Amino acid sequence: MKLRALHLTNVRRFAGQTAALDDIGDGITVFSAPNESGKSTFFDALHALFFQSHASQNREVKSLRPHSGGAVTVTAEIETGEGRFRLEKTWLSRKSARVTDCATGRLLAQEDEAEAWIDRLIRGGLGGPAGLLWVRQGVTALEPDGTTTAEKRERETALAARRDLMSTLAGEIDLMTGGRRMDHVLAACRAELAETATATGKPRAGGPWKRAEDEVAHLSATRDTLAAQVAELSGALEERRRAEAERARLDDPDERAAREAALKEAREAMQAAEAHAARLKAAEREVTIAGLEHAAAAAEVKDLQGLEAALAEAQAAVAAAAEAERQAQAAHAARGAEEATAAQAVSGAEARVKAARAAHGRAQRAALARMAADRLGEMQARLEKAEAQGKHLAEARAQVEAARVDDTTLATLDDLNRKLTAAQARRDALAVTVTPRYSGDLRITLDGEELPEGTARPLQDRARLDLPGLGALEIDTGGRDTAEAARAACEAAERALREALEAAGVTTLAEARTAHTARQKAEAAAAQAAQLLASLAPEGMDKLRETVAALTLSAGAEQEEEAGDPDALARQLEEAEAAETEARATLDAARKALARADMGLSAAQTAHGQAREALESARTALGTETEHAEKTAQAAERLHQATEKRDRATAARDALAAQAPDMDTLRAELARADGAVKAATDRMRALSEQVHRLDGLIRARAEDGIEERLAEIEGQLDTAKARAARYAREAAALQKLEEALTAARHAARDAYFEPVKAELLPLLSLLHDEADIRLDDATLLPVALTRQGQEEDIEILSGGTAEQIAILTRLAFARLFARTGQSVPVILDDALIHSDDDRIERMFTALHRVAGDQQIIVFTCRQRAFSRLGGAEARFAIAMT
Repeated sequence: MKLRALHLTNVRRFAGQTAALDDIGDGITVFSAPNESGKSTFFDALHALFFQSHASQNREVKSLRPHSGGAVTVTAEIETGEGRFRLEKTWLSRKSARVTDCATGRLLAQEDEAEAWIDRLIRGGLGGPAGLLWVRQGVTALEPDGTTTAEKRERETALAARRDLMSTLAGEIDLMTGGRRMDHVLAACRAELAETATATGKPRAGGPWKRAEDEVAHLSATRDTLAAQVAELSGALEERRRAEAERARLDDPDERAAREAALKEAREAMQAAEAHAARLKAAEREVTIAGLEHAAAAAEVKDLQGLEAALAEAQAAVAAAAEAERQAQAAHAARGAEEATAAQAVSGAEARVKAARAAHGRAQRAALARMAADRLGEMQARLEKAEAQGKHLAEARAQVEAARVDDTTLATLDDLNRKLTAAQARRDALAVTVTPRYSGDLRITLDGEELPEGTARPLQDRARLDLPGLGALEIDTGGRDTAEAARAACEAAERALREALEAAGVTTLAEARTAHTARQKAEAAAAQAAQLLASLAPEGMDKLRETVAALTLSAGAEQEEEAGDPDALARQLEEAEAAETEARATLDAARKALARADMGLSAAQTAHGQAREALESARTALGTETEHAEKTAQAAERLHQATEKRDRATAARDALAAQAPDMDTLRAELARADGAVKAATDRMRALSEQVHRLDGLIRARAEDGIEERLAEIEGQLDTAKARAARYAREAAALQKLEEALTAARHAARDAYFEPVKAELLPLLSLLHDEADIRLDDATLLPVALTRQGQEEDIEILSGGTAEQIAILTRLAFARLFARTGQSVPVILDDALIHSDDDRIERMFTALHRVAGDQQIIVFTCRQRAFSRLGGAEARFAIAMT
């Protein structure tokens, strides 16, 4: 299988677009682009096409969907020995799968049938050729090293694929010591062992050994349960004796009377303490009330003293407000005078600007008339040139329309010609080729035509060669049905090319190229004429004509005499406008200052009024001096009486607090006595229930006959243990047989591994002289490298060396798969990231050595380093969907 084209529609960064990678060749194809260009997207999409069902919605499929959502479509064109086919899958929405024959356009399979067609193509899924040879970005190991179920299954499938491949190639040693026959024997041994034991030698779940072990465990558990019940019966008898003795002790009359007397004494002490606490709480209330009365009297005295201070502050505030009002009136008058002066200045500036603007306008009109007269000739000449280029443009476009072979038509013809060449090559590949080598004057003839010296001639079906002096040689290729199909494909390709040439109005591909060249020249002439026309009339011919007409009208206008110099008048206008702006700014500032003065005067007047009102309020609140003095004396007396009352209540409260008993201790004593009575009652009830329960248990155990049942179970347990031991011996014997077969297989590994090493060692010698590789018997993968007589494990090699060996091993397996008819492209996504400059060039040589009969596709972001790889350079095109 060879990949020829890959199209992605609405995949990741190509949302709403179709990215196409076409014309992928046979050898090395390099897709080199910067990071984030979509290289890994092509790799992941191709992987999903071959290994993910169109109905799947797993994480790998969902990762292809762009942020904008929608259906994801991946299409690939592949070429096999049976022809060229188009594979197409759509996921997530509008799910579908299709396989189409590219030569005929016939739909071969769809949906589940298409999935089955692809499965047959890739032969083995992820463990087969594609899973081994397709290297995802960041992965250089030959198999996953994770512990998940999927990774373990992938490792097992890959190992099975490698064993099948090696057994197929090593047919000459397919004896009991190696190859497929050994695989079958080992598989049978392991299958029988797997029914009984696991890989670690433990009993397998569901197997006879595990069932026997489970029976032993069940009987052992039953025996232990019965033994425990026997012990439980004995313990129950002893426990009932102890419970009855404790119940009798708790029910003794003397102990019962002592508990009740202690509870009565604790309750009386608690009642006396609660009465004392009530008296103390009443005293606390008296202290609180006296304190409130004292605070009210003190506040009254303070308020009376505050009225005097408030009157003095109000008098001072009235005097300050009157002075502030006088100053505000003076400032307001000054700002009013400044505003009037500024308004007069603005009026004068406006008159001067008006006069300057009128003079400048007259001068500008005169200057424009003179400029229009100067430009009129230039614009008329440009109009004439533009009209001439318009004629050239129309002629060139007519020539373009006459030449029917455009880029698309020529590309179609080239593609049909390539398909014809490929069909002819397939037809010739089925033929028998003869090449004459003459030593004399006589010549071999075919259908009366002499065959030239050293020229290969393909022969189809049957042919008769005339050999002068000898007779004739009849040749039968034996491939008539296949050759007939190849000729039919050639005829179809010739017919398609001929029809396309006729549609293009030419008879040969050379005429088509000539017509295409003529069209390109006409298009270039049209583009040049359009460019010149755009430069002469950037706003269009109509606009250019309007400009010429306007200049003609302006040039004919009357010019005023002695209009003055426009530039000088413009400067005068600017000076007048600047003076006007400055005058207006001065006026604005004066008006703002006047507004602030207005606000200041208003605020001062308001503050003066408020101060007078506050003074009147203070005088009213204070009253006459006689009334104020009388109120002050009365308040002082009430404060004295409140102080004495507060002191008496505080002393009484403190005396009661000193005599208060410890409430926490009394509560604890009461709780202890009450708890002792309740605990004794609860314990006696619990002991009665315990004795009742034990009586029932003892009767039940005595009736069950558990001693007899225990003896029966112990006999069954001995029988089950013997059966489990027999299965254990059988598993051990099978394990020994497997070890012996494996040892015999290891003895033949050199011949078994010969095909892999025959492909791998020549590639390895490009990097290391006289190097050897050791392959593991279990995984069939490299585990050690020998250089200069020293063997090194793969795990201790540098990252670059380990990566290079992994890539070379893949190339070797690719050659082996191709030898068995399972040719699959080698696809490397950003591989060789750890290789130095010298090693990477040698690896490039290894790739070219394999690429002679193997398709290799390289995705890389290392554009400078991989420019030395050679091979065909791929570019993808993007089109909107």
